[in-house]
Amino acid sequence: MKKTFRTVTALALAAAVGLLTGCAANAAGTTEQAASDLHTVRVGLMTGLPDQYAVYIGTEEGIFEKYGIYAETNEYAAGINTIDAIANGTEDTGILADFAAVNRIGNTLDATNLVLFSELSLNETNNGGLYVPPEYAGDLKSLDGTEGWLTQIGTVWEYYNWQAQTYIGLDPAKQNVVQIDSMQTGIALAQQGGGTAVVASGANAKRFEESGWVLAASSQDIGIKTGIYLTTTREYLAAHQEDLANYLRALGESITYINDHLEDSAARVEAKFGLDAEDFKESWTSYTFELGFTEAGAAHLDEVNAWAYGEGKYDTAYNIRDFIDTSAAEIAFPDNVTYNK
Repeated sequence: MKKTFRTVTALALAAAVGLLTGCAANAAGTTEQAASDLHTVRVGLMTGLPDQYAVYIGTEEGIFEKYGIYAETNEYAAGINTIDAIANGTEDTGILADFAAVNRIGNTLDATNLVLFSELSLNETNNGGLYVPPEYAGDLKSLDGTEGWLTQIGTVWEYYNWQAQTYIGLDPAKQNVVQIDSMQTGIALAQQGGGTAVVASGANAKRFEESGWVLAASSQDIGIKTGIYLTTTREYLAAHQEDLANYLRALGESITYINDHLEDSAARVEAKFGLDAEDFKESWTSYTFELGFTEAGAAHLDEVNAWAYGEGKYDTAYNIRDFIDTSAAEIAFPDNVTYNK
């Protein structure tokens, strides 16, 4: 049996998705003019990921200004859009999940100018895991060949599904995939009785539970680890090393501020982006933040890179460490750089 794919988009489920809470509101880039004594860093923010909230709260609190940085932001729907903007010079920096980073570099080896210059978060996912309709929970092998695993193709969820399928003892090559364009679409599909499995965490996990699905295997059981990294271009890093170091310092202090003022920050995020405050707290606290670049962070990229090449995501094997440059991180957080070049 060959792996099959079916695509479900938000348009196909617009009525159901519209009923969901927790969707970040569309936001244009910041409109404030950079002060003449601040250094502008153009930041591509991915909708609903933690740097979006850290930059917003940090800017409101004057933290970026304190470090001489004006963060000029624009919002993107997915990692691929963010990385396109960085690669073509529209943005100076942004974040990428582990699979998105190794996949993009692997597919553009001859032309890419991208480098990873810091971790944002690397941790064993401390909540969520594999969610299924109740009828499959008692016998996970009965998922074999069922209607489909909800997946955002081209994202780290492909890797998570592979890990979950391997954990259960299924052949990943023989599983059916339902391609969704967002987790909100997947939640709506689950409410309508579609799909048979998904890997979810944070607020998304809560929504699948509310839709009647149950946790069948925890992220810890499966061994899911999430790595999020900051990226830029070689050219920008060479010319703006101090700016990126100060951006990292400001980002780190903003994260600390949110951790120390979680209730207030959640209320402000809800007012600004339309994200339910409880959902924000659920998602935010699922991350373990640490800026810098650790050997563990590089080793995790090695693992994802080996998997992606083995799965045929790109044709040429390469060393992801050739695309790591810790020079800015060493300025900002020297004690947090343990990466072995």
